[in-house]
Amino acid sequence: MLAFAARRLAQIVPMLLLVTVAVFLAIQIAPYDVVDSITTPQMSAETIAMWRDRYGLDDPIAVQYLRWLGQVLQGDLGYSLASRHSIAADLAQRLPNTVLLVLPAYVTALLLAIGLGLLAAARHQKLSDRLIDAANAFGLAMPPFWFALLLIYLFGYYLNWFPIIGMHAVGDRGLGDLLRHLVMPYLVLTAAFYPELARYVRSSAITQLGEDYVTVQRAFGATEPEIFRRHVSRNVLLPVVTQIGVALPMLVTGAVITETIFSWPGVGSYFLQAARAMDYPVILAVLLLSATLVMLGNLLADILYVVVDPRVRLGQVAP
Repeated sequence: MLAFAARRLAQIVPMLLLVTVAVFLAIQIAPYDVVDSITTPQMSAETIAMWRDRYGLDDPIAVQYLRWLGQVLQGDLGYSLASRHSIAADLAQRLPNTVLLVLPAYVTALLLAIGLGLLAAARHQKLSDRLIDAANAFGLAMPPFWFALLLIYLFGYYLNWFPIIGMHAVGDRGLGDLLRHLVMPYLVLTAAFYPELARYVRSSAITQLGEDYVTVQRAFGATEPEIFRRHVSRNVLLPVVTQIGVALPMLVTGAVITETIFSWPGVGSYFLQAARAMDYPVILAVLLLSATLVMLGNLLADILYVVVDPRVRLGQVAP
């Protein structure tokens, strides 16, 4: 297992280098650059030239990339052009807030999806299956921002049960206040994550029910609940594990809209603020962090795949 993980990590390194090149070039070809976000039309050409020289924007792109990459490898993500704060410090402060919001919502959605997805497959073409599938279809069609606004109006404004924005009330840093602020964005994200996961589980389970091994088990006298519990559920769990790994980047960028609507101080709202302000160092840092989590998520999915089903050889999981 350790050798497999080490081999996969070694494969991630060149891929990350390619990602850094792609992300850096994407910023370079943008219609605006760093200087455009900090200068005004009233500034003289000499002042603008001074700023360009200060940030090294007149250097060749390769020189700029190597300088930026060297700083990143040393753990220096630079400074925000808007706030002048260290980006690494900002991310260290905001990342736990995003994880606190996204992780419980995703775990809840996953557990609901496994339970209801398997139930729908077991009751295929019956009333319960049709109701669950219809609810999933409605959830997929429902925009998260619309559901968020609906909750804000109902529970925040009309019933006044929960606070509308922020993570804490002014002067109150208690756990109870945090949980009250967490409820509505948590419900929005759970509703956003659940439908796709539930449909995935339902589809996988229905496919497994049509496999030959199920027919063989029935021929040997196994009951439907026994087949579902001992065989189908286990085989459905394998592709679901892959979804867990793929979901890892959501811990960073999975709540951009929700965090913005509820003014939750996480990475998603931080990234959106940077995009609005053309704060390119922040955009670079968040994109790089997200790409890193994508690759680590794939590694996690491969490892979990082997843990769930030891019959799968490590050599077969690696690409």
